[in-house]
Amino acid sequence: MSFPQDDKPWADTAAFLRGRLSPVDRLVAPDPFRFAIPRALRFGQLRNEAPGGFDWVVVHKGELERVPRGFLLALPAAGVPVFANEVFVVFATSPAADLADLTETDHVKALKAGMEALAPEAPPALGAVTAVQLPEGAPETVLVRGARAERPKREAAEAPPRPWLRPDSPVPGAGRERAFQEELDRLLADYLGTADGLAVLDVGCGGGRLAPILTEARQVVGVDIAEASIARARARHAALGAFSFARMDAARLGFADGGFDAVVMLDVLDVLADPAAALAEAARVLVPGGRLMVTAANKDSLPLRALRRLSLPVPPGGVSVQEMAGMLRAVGLAPVRMDGIMLPLGWAMPGATGPFGPLEEDPEFIEAARMLGRRCGPDQALGIAMLAAKGG
Repeated sequence: MSFPQDDKPWADTAAFLRGRLSPVDRLVAPDPFRFAIPRALRFGQLRNEAPGGFDWVVVHKGELERVPRGFLLALPAAGVPVFANEVFVVFATSPAADLADLTETDHVKALKAGMEALAPEAPPALGAVTAVQLPEGAPETVLVRGARAERPKREAAEAPPRPWLRPDSPVPGAGRERAFQEELDRLLADYLGTADGLAVLDVGCGGGRLAPILTEARQVVGVDIAEASIARARARHAALGAFSFARMDAARLGFADGGFDAVVMLDVLDVLADPAAALAEAARVLVPGGRLMVTAANKDSLPLRALRRLSLPVPPGGVSVQEMAGMLRAVGLAPVRMDGIMLPLGWAMPGATGPFGPLEEDPEFIEAARMLGRRCGPDQALGIAMLAAKGG
């Protein structure tokens, strides 16, 4: 994806914004604008934010369904349309005195008509699964009623080693690893919410990490090939009847077709013996309309491309954005959202690892790495997150 500079409505809108944005202004706009104005947030990144939290909002009149409905409906009351053409309307929440209110122009009236013509939002086609039968031999679980049991916290040692996060160490620093895990948690909450009433499958579950996030799930089943991980997960979730675990190969899941509303595969795709088969199995056990969240190391991240350009050693493994999207489409899953995870400064500048070394665990620079990953997106960041949906 890139910004269509040769398309006049797009180019004119970007030029208007560049001429008006102050260094501290917040902007949300359709996805391609981040390539022209890097600070632009995408609508898919919004997390219950209101239009008033932004200085500028760019709406594509032909893509209204991509804007969160509540955000879109609140926009006319929160902002003033100050720029419009045949494709876009730009709203300013605190417009300068020299900007005219374009509410009565044909372009803005067309936007209003499009908003009024939007079909009511259909409830998601999820939650149809009533129960998932575990394979024979797996322990039965009883749903805990009444007071909510205490949910286990993530174990410090359960995150997989990620040498690609830090080239001078076999494992990443504790602070940076914690930030990486927090980004995964944030995206999981963005993608699935609390999983209210849903049956969720966690592939490659390790010791279990979803309990603090998927608090309203009807059932969460974790599978892992490692018996020790399953034993640890069962012990940690003994008081949570909605959680159950079984030892299972991701490429040969022992569940019926359409048994889950959502499947999660966090940091396992690029270490599986047969990732294509695992994705096919994930698609098979999803209900129509069900969602899969998958994350993996990005083998084409900016830092790794720089290392290759300089003929320096590159950590093995990972997938590219194009490969991940292609693998999902090949099993009938349509990518609906992509995000980048972390971009540490030292890795983005070949030769700077040594000088930046003392800052790799500094909270300020960890936060910068976190924000760079969000802003630059999956094409450049060290990690890729994708949400895909199964067709009806």
